[in-house]
Amino acid sequence: TKRGAIIIITYFRSSSYNTHNMCEQQYLFDYVLGYRSPSNKKADKGTIVHKALEILAFVKFTIQKNEHIFEDDILGKINVYNYELDDIIERVYRYYTSSFTHHKWTDVDFRDCKKWTYKAIEYADGMFDPRNRTILYPEQRFDITIKKPWAEYEYELPSGEKLQGHLAIKGTIDLITRPSENTLEIVDWKTGR
Repeated sequence: TKRGAIIIITYFRSSSYNTHNMCEQQYLFDYVLGYRSPSNKKADKGTIVHKALEILAFVKFTIQKNEHIFEDDILGKINVYNYELDDIIERVYRYYTSSFTHHKWTDVDFRDCKKWTYKAIEYADGMFDPRNRTILYPEQRFDITIKKPWAEYEYELPSGEKLQGHLAIKGTIDLITRPSENTLEIVDWKTGR
């Protein structure tokens, strides 16, 4: 920056990369200082739909493992043979709307979340309904170090200590499926355009 301060970047996520690409100052506020600006309502509704689809992926994944119950971090124990999708959507909606209190939530918002979830699972005769897929991994996290000369970094901290290594890429893949023996498919659920 102009005064000689630097933003130390040791890894990227797609969201942090896009923020940095759009505005370095916003990156500083969001990812270095932790002052995240409030999310917008459409993005939060997308989070609700994503969570409902994630739960459906874990339903199928649990069935594939010949198990009957899995524990979701929000809804708790879910019996994969005794659940109602509408109930899941409603409970996820209630959880997130009680967390995202900077919005005024309406019945229209709930209907949108429900409609978008059904739109995702009904599209092209259920092509993206995770219950119709062979699930390899739902919500698979990754942390990949880029071991190339161009990805090396070295920073001197104010304490005099040196911070060095290679850039990494981190993130979560929404869903990895196996449509055939020789094919893996990565699904990234989006509710926006």
